Amino acid sequence: MAGTSEHAVGHGGDSRRDFLKILTVATGVVGAGAVIWPFIDALGPDADGTAAAHLIVDVAGIPENTAITVTWNGLPIYIRKLTAQQIADTQAVVTSTLVDPADFASRVKPGYDSFVVVVGLNTGSPCALEGNAPADPRGPFDGWLSPCDGSVYDPLGRVRGGPATKNLAIPRFKFINDAQIQFG
Repeated sequence: MAGTSEHAVGHGGDSRRDFLKILTVATGVVGAGAVIWPFIDALGPDADGTAAAHLIVDVAGIPENTAITVTWNGLPIYIRKLTAQQIADTQAVVTSTLVDPADFASRVKPGYDSFVVVVGLNTGSPCALEGNAPADPRGPFDGWLSPCDGSVYDPLGRVRGGPATKNLAIPRFKFINDAQIQFG
């Protein structure tokens, strides 16, 4: 009988030992998580970063043939509202004659044909373009001009002359409604 009681005690000790091992490992995991979590949390975007990444711009007050400049992700973004004549003129361009062929539909969002949204940096030598402020020269195509290398763009941001060979970049954006654009 003595053998049986020793076996029973030994078996109970194993269970207790296993429980203590599990408890120790679980405590270690919780402790490590408590130490590591602040570092992981610091890597995520803060509220200001998230707001900047998803900038919302009111475009309802932009009169025809004028533009505004906003900054998104460190880039100047030009938002221009075209006139009916500018829309007709840019749609009439034979795209095969362009250095970087792009038709009207590829440069505007469907249903919002009067708004052009481009990154306001010359694609030849990166510098801010002229043509967004009311007093700025717009060049022969009524678009934008590069004061750095003389490149010329039309109102859709298509390169029309100069050393630049690429159209102005179009940032990631969508219309939330008729009055607001969201970037990101």
